[in-house]
Amino acid sequence: MEVVLPGRWRSGGWQLSKSRQVFVDIVREAIVGLLRNRVRAALSTLGISWGIVSVVMLLAYGEGFNQALLRGFQGAFGDGVSIMFSGQTSMQAGGERAGRAVRLRMADAEAVGQLPLVKAWSPEFMQDVNVVWGAKQASYRARAVAPAYGVLRTQPAAAGRFIDAEDVRLQRHSVFLGSEVALKLFGNLPPIGESVRINGMPFTVVGVQKEKVQLSNYGRPDKESVFIPYTTAGQLWNTEYLSVLVYQAMDPTLDARATTQVKELLGKRLRFNPLDERAVRVFGSAASQKITDGIVLGLKLVLTFIGVLTLAIGGVGVMNIMLVSVMQRTREIGTQKSLGARRRHIMGQFLAEALLITFVGGVLGMVLAFAVSAALPSLPLWSAIYGDEYTENDIIMGVSWSTMFTSTAILTIVGLISGLVPAIRA
Repeated sequence: MEVVLPGRWRSGGWQLSKSRQVFVDIVREAIVGLLRNRVRAALSTLGISWGIVSVVMLLAYGEGFNQALLRGFQGAFGDGVSIMFSGQTSMQAGGERAGRAVRLRMADAEAVGQLPLVKAWSPEFMQDVNVVWGAKQASYRARAVAPAYGVLRTQPAAAGRFIDAEDVRLQRHSVFLGSEVALKLFGNLPPIGESVRINGMPFTVVGVQKEKVQLSNYGRPDKESVFIPYTTAGQLWNTEYLSVLVYQAMDPTLDARATTQVKELLGKRLRFNPLDERAVRVFGSAASQKITDGIVLGLKLVLTFIGVLTLAIGGVGVMNIMLVSVMQRTREIGTQKSLGARRRHIMGQFLAEALLITFVGGVLGMVLAFAVSAALPSLPLWSAIYGDEYTENDIIMGVSWSTMFTSTAILTIVGLISGLVPAIRA
């Protein structure tokens, strides 16, 4: 039997070649060993491929679930958007006692809009109102806002448009209907241009909200609300104080700094300590991100654990096959040692065989995972809860670079462990 050794025979005895030649010889001998046992190697490769498909698909599901949750929260908040609520002081400041109510006015909102870290803003005055169209009527939440609110709070229009600058400037009686409001009042009839009465006052419908997933709301969901210009709201109810202030940081990464700047400004204007968490309460995209991160992290850990177990089963198969190979090739190993092969060369040969099996199996598994994820339709999540119109917000199985990196790292560890034990035995 011809034995290929990692080196060259030179006059005067066996001498090791350079490290590169040693590596080439080890890989060549590993390939020869695998080709000599094709069926065994193929079965081991299949086990690794199945394991890596499981890992990649489970991680892809976790990432898809994360993105679906984020889309649900984005129905309430855009990137870098915060909602500020009035509160009550819990600390003494500016000669004022603790326990004093802090209430925002329009002038305060305008001052916030001038801050360098604030990109856009909108006041919001809220009131429950009676909305009537023909013989149909119901109570809904009216939200009096500025045009920027449509972007800040993600209010896409299925028909028509959102409140614009001219509506605000001219104090028009324009109304943008939530999707549920439009459905209950008009059914399948087109509402654009129709006149509805809000607390007895006529308003022209200029737009209808597009269906969206909304995991978070204050007051009532947006789909059960009607939106009017904030300059018109004073004709319906008292608008001395804002219900909430909505603002957006220049960049999502500056969200915390923008909130600090807003609190410092309002603290000076309204005489409260900017560090007082109860004076004004803030919730927004940054807080919702922390919620989704916590939920998804737990899910990903469980899915990764299941995937690693599946891949480990394939690794155990490789290890067993390599141990059998060591037992069958005892004579070959002895011949190599008698000719001067060192311990590390023999270990390297069997470790290379295991790594080749895991590498080929991993590549095949990842290709298959890509194909399966591309072929799969979106998996039901929000459509199963809210209806078929929410299909675009369901779980989309996409293999991201982070998923690929994690799967590769797991595969490398499994390959090393699967090959190291038989290599030491050899």
